[in-house]
Amino acid sequence: MSIGRGRLRALMAPGASDRLLTRGFTSLLLAQLGFGYAFSSYFLLPKFVVVVLGGGPREIGLLTAAHNGAVFALMPVMGALVDRFGRRPFLTAGALLMAVASLLFTTIDSFGPAIFALRAVQALAFAMAFAAGSALAVDEAPPERVAQAIGLFGLTFLSMNAVAPILVEEVSVRAGWPTAFGLAAAGAIACALLSLRLRERVVLDGLGEPMPGLLVVATRPSLLRVMAVIALVGIAFSAIFNFHQPFALEAGMQRVRAFFAAYAVVAIGVRVGFGNWIDRFGRRRSAIAALTLYVGVALLASEIPRAGLAVLGAALGLAHGVFYPAFNAVALERSGPRERGKVMALYQAAFQAGGAAGPLALGLLAERAGYPPVFFAAAACLALALVVLVSSPDGSGAAPGRKRAKFG
Repeated sequence: MSIGRGRLRALMAPGASDRLLTRGFTSLLLAQLGFGYAFSSYFLLPKFVVVVLGGGPREIGLLTAAHNGAVFALMPVMGALVDRFGRRPFLTAGALLMAVASLLFTTIDSFGPAIFALRAVQALAFAMAFAAGSALAVDEAPPERVAQAIGLFGLTFLSMNAVAPILVEEVSVRAGWPTAFGLAAAGAIACALLSLRLRERVVLDGLGEPMPGLLVVATRPSLLRVMAVIALVGIAFSAIFNFHQPFALEAGMQRVRAFFAAYAVVAIGVRVGFGNWIDRFGRRRSAIAALTLYVGVALLASEIPRAGLAVLGAALGLAHGVFYPAFNAVALERSGPRERGKVMALYQAAFQAGGAAGPLALGLLAERAGYPPVFFAAAACLALALVVLVSSPDGSGAAPGRKRAKFG
């Protein structure tokens, strides 16, 4: 629903307890599964670029950078808009945009401006759906279970990280890439239809302080440090996720789906089995432990011909499956209900900024020096992120009027 320019206040439903899997939260997860399938279908875009369009690492890097750069530019704006006008309309509109772009993808037969334009539309669709959906997830969660809620929300993407690439790879071989992209459109349409059933836990509130602006939130010292860390992680994640495919194909591996399946299965297991443990053990400590493991994962990627794709995917699923929700929850510790959309969007925008800058530079590196140096560079970025995280002061830069929390 649209709530105009009124101020927002998150409300729990009457009689609600600390239960997380409410009807509203479950409905949101079901809707996001459809969008997650559509979004995850394009994880095989590097293979499409190589085998259909005749591209190489340079083209993969340029296309990835353009898409992630667009998400980086659009995400903060969407975060501010969902805080001001409501979450659900943006989720529905983002899903419909993804459906249209996926249908148009069925016409792509060469590497040129058209594919960049469609990825830009998909970037807008993702920014709208993610900013709205993640804010809805946090709105539904009890305060002490925010990390778990973020983790479960992420499962809608993670589960499809396994399902979509497997189906896309099979469908593309048996029926062609246009059919695979058509199925992505169907997933997005399902999300749009299911989103119409969602209710927002926000009401007009004429009391309290004015809603913090995007620039105010973005320039808090604590959030700037968070954004620096997650941007570095974004560089590494994008390097592993995009360049393992051409590296494996170069090594003679014809199927790459084992990576996605192992990644998703392990990440899902971590978030379902240990999601509440992250909140109990400590969000910052969990993030530090996972980021330490992450460095080793990047180094492992340089050994794909010997280690195999399944091992790499499982290791990344463990590291990223813990780190992302734990660190995201730390960022939210400094935010109020009326700025959750902005914080979630800025966090994802910084991650996408790294995901844009990394492939652009690392694609050129791969062309000149091969793929292993790409993963060494990713490990260096993760090590720097770990240094920033560990050395950051606890509780500095908290939002005015809020309890100071540990930095992560």
